[in-house]
Amino acid sequence: MKWKKQVASLCLMLAMTVGMSAVSYAQFPFHLMIGSAAPVTLSEQQGYQLALEQAVVKHTSRTTSLLSLPQNEALEQQEQPHFYPGDTLYIPLQEAGGQEFYTEKSCPSNWEFVASGFDPRGVEEVRWANENDALTIAIDFASVLSQSEPIELAGSITLRDTQSGYELEPLLVEGSFGNVTREVLPHSVNQISSPMNLYAGEIYNGEAVTLSFGDGIYLKEAVLEQGETIYLNLDTSFDSEIANQYHSFDIQCYNFRGDEDSFVQPAKLCLPMKWSDTYVYEVVDGELTPVQAQVDEENGQVCFTVESLGYYIVSPILMTE
Repeated sequence: MKWKKQVASLCLMLAMTVGMSAVSYAQFPFHLMIGSAAPVTLSEQQGYQLALEQAVVKHTSRTTSLLSLPQNEALEQQEQPHFYPGDTLYIPLQEAGGQEFYTEKSCPSNWEFVASGFDPRGVEEVRWANENDALTIAIDFASVLSQSEPIELAGSITLRDTQSGYELEPLLVEGSFGNVTREVLPHSVNQISSPMNLYAGEIYNGEAVTLSFGDGIYLKEAVLEQGETIYLNLDTSFDSEIANQYHSFDIQCYNFRGDEDSFVQPAKLCLPMKWSDTYVYEVVDGELTPVQAQVDEENGQVCFTVESLGYYIVSPILMTE
């Protein structure tokens, strides 16, 4: 993956935006609104350089809550850099041979950079940014990684002076990228916050456990293989394509994404039951297959046996095309 950021084009976007209406202006991506400043020469003796050792990782509120991390974490606090879905890494610009940082929010008109080598599965974009009240280069990490195994990332960013043609030494950025991982807790209900990994570690001895996905969605009697890590990601977005195809518009959708959520023995998936007449289907290759389910009136659930998690539709009516 390779990006080349031209400051002039960003400034043109900003100039065009100023003339727009208030409504259009509000819709313009904030991080593209980087103003242009007077040129600042880059060379071995003067100017600025990227200071990776002073970089800050901004985590999502979900990641900070699950892992008890600060929302803004200094990269140097990590022994081995690891990034989570939705993270952003902000790399400041520090005076060459000095301690002062570039503190302006605008970008010198003669600066540009080239980013290359980053795995697109892990890195969504590399861009100029000023969200932290000073110009930085930001690396936006992907919002989803649909696997339990983390991936290794390595890429470079080269800062360049377009007036003189001088290029700084490429800055190498390395680290791993993967989902939040929590360990299975035996003899308790394990709370799942999608997406995340679940690891059957040393404290787990192969007993059946219950996983709670929230909103009355449970996987009961689940048994994992010792030492195994599974990826769990429940998407409950309404599927308008299925609804239109089968003429049922009051459906509930439970799409367990990924293909790393199988179990040692069949488990029992229980979904909320909103109607007295309830029909459950599994979506396979876009087609609906009826599921033999049992009604648990006491808990207001409809339950059925699964060996792995798939895509399920719960409907108050029979669904036929």
